Amino acid sequence: MFDWLRKLFLNAKVQGALLEKLEQQAYTAKAQLNESLSLACSSTKPAAKVSHLEFAKSKFAELKAIAAEHPRMRLTNETEVDAAIKQLEQDFSRAGYYAIRNQSASVHVSLSRKAEEFLR
Repeated sequence: MFDWLRKLFLNAKVQGALLEKLEQQAYTAKAQLNESLSLACSSTKPAAKVSHLEFAKSKFAELKAIAAEHPRMRLTNETEVDAAIKQLEQDFSRAGYYAIRNQSASVHVSLSRKAEEFLR
């Protein structure tokens, strides 16, 4: 007789568990975003600065996707974070950090080929 009520309760319980998991995911992504932005600013190596910024951008995209899918969760300072990321991208580009990172990657590939030739 009350089977529908039991199903409704179980469904609400599952939904609550999923929402709690999603909230934890968002909290973790926010912490990683903040830490990565901080490291992008404080790192001394250009390649590390760029890597931290790229990771921060991926976490920001994750947070925006969560907020878009679940209106109850919203980003309170999306505009400020977006502006900070864009500013860092411009600063890093002007400083040549992206070119330095690309050179490091190609040097690594070049060394790997030489190592393969040496091992033949």
